[in-house]
Amino acid sequence: MQILLISVLILIVLAIIIYKINNKFGKKEQQIYVGLLSLLFIAYIIFESTKEKALPTLFKEQYLKNNNIEILKLSSKLLNNKVLSSNKHFVYEFTYIIKKEEKEYICTAFDVDITKIQDEFIIKQYKENCEIK
Repeated sequence: MQILLISVLILIVLAIIIYKINNKFGKKEQQIYVGLLSLLFIAYIIFESTKEKALPTLFKEQYLKNNNIEILKLSSKLLNNKVLSSNKHFVYEFTYIIKKEEKEYICTAFDVDITKIQDEFIIKQYKENCEIK
């Protein structure tokens, strides 16, 4: 994201330099240019934030399907985020609250392996640790 921000700033500076050197690039065109770059930047941020929420949502859906228990609240932590080139293998830690037999439990699933095969995500078996809230 920092690279994107720097490249957008460089493009804005280039547009201003072109405007100062060559008056053919009018003020209206400059405003349109900066507006389009801003919209592209905002769209990229929204796309990245929805992409980050996709796997925790998938975990929530699969948990409901496999255990017939709905996750009330879920927080996630991506553990292999240091490996930037890993776009097919993800390791998460999920902490969630479930309600079972009229009691609320706080559960943690460590090292949840999620593998991407083409357009499908496969969640491997994991162990969960639950305690009464």
